[in-house]
Amino acid sequence: MKTNRMITYLYKLQHKQQRWPWFRSCYFGLKRVSPLLLIGILIQCLTLSFFQPHGFFYEIYHLDKIQWVAEANSITHLLSCVFFDIALLLLCVLVAWYRGYLFNKKEAVPGAVVALILLFFINFHVRRNPGDGAGQVNLSGNIPFIEMLVIGLISAYFYHITKKYLHLKSVWSFSAATIVLGSLIKGVERLFSMNFFSSLSAPVFAGISSLLNDDQHQILGIILREIGRNLFVWSVFISPDQILVAHTDNDLTRANLSAALIKDNLEGLPHPLNIYSLSDSFAVLGGYGQILALLLLFLLFSRYRTHRINAWKNLFPVFLNVNIGFLAEIPLFFNIVLIIPFIFVPVISILLGALAIKIGLISPSVY
Repeated sequence: MKTNRMITYLYKLQHKQQRWPWFRSCYFGLKRVSPLLLIGILIQCLTLSFFQPHGFFYEIYHLDKIQWVAEANSITHLLSCVFFDIALLLLCVLVAWYRGYLFNKKEAVPGAVVALILLFFINFHVRRNPGDGAGQVNLSGNIPFIEMLVIGLISAYFYHITKKYLHLKSVWSFSAATIVLGSLIKGVERLFSMNFFSSLSAPVFAGISSLLNDDQHQILGIILREIGRNLFVWSVFISPDQILVAHTDNDLTRANLSAALIKDNLEGLPHPLNIYSLSDSFAVLGGYGQILALLLLFLLFSRYRTHRINAWKNLFPVFLNVNIGFLAEIPLFFNIVLIIPFIFVPVISILLGALAIKIGLISPSVY
């Protein structure tokens, strides 16, 4: 009974959430750029599997002996960055455009222009090395989505407020006001030696990973890390090029692998329960939040044709544990109902895996 009440409450809260203008603007942008994200992700999967050293097919087919593989690696990596860059740029502009449209149809285009100017100010860095040119726009697919969403929203609200309260009307006055705002944001960045959300995303992910330290066999630490990382992803602190990193090189995994090779079996491993045998093996089936289950639900049981189409489009990358495109397509970000399975399903999988290993039902994976 209490569970039904909680679910009902969450759905009511989600219904209210979907009427918030800023929320609708973020979802509008994410849905529109998801095809570009998908193309970039498919190219990235091709690069990781075939063209990069230690890639699955790279190792199996000994592609290091083929001369053009290195060039193909560079080209495909560049292509994925191009698609991610365009997706990030459009995301920022579309969020500003739609939020401005909700204010007034006439504010849509000016809000998008303000977003472009602010994006230039915030992510433009001057390079002073001889022959390198005047500067570069630092996107390259590694800027978190949250930064693009916030810049787009700031731009729309800035245009609306300045027009309503400062009564600025000419293009030049708005341009000057936008440049002042961009300069202030850039000044704050320099003052605190930060780069907006970009400088926050990577350290927080690293901090969540370092929660384990030397206790990578402690189930509680592994679970807390999984919850923290997925909560951060749900809050859109993730970039298009961010993929799951396997923990195959930590000390516990290497010790298990060495013992398995020496004894030629998986019995009596020194560290049967560790981050690789639990988190990597059970909690990332389909990428962050174990989203493969949701994709299969869409594919097999959804009454909505768009859900089934989106599931088919993202089937290949999600099976390779790269699910950023699917997260944006749903969209799952900020979704108050889907946060529950997104965070707790991987935790349940870790507990089930630990129990199965502990009672000897299955052997822990070593690589």
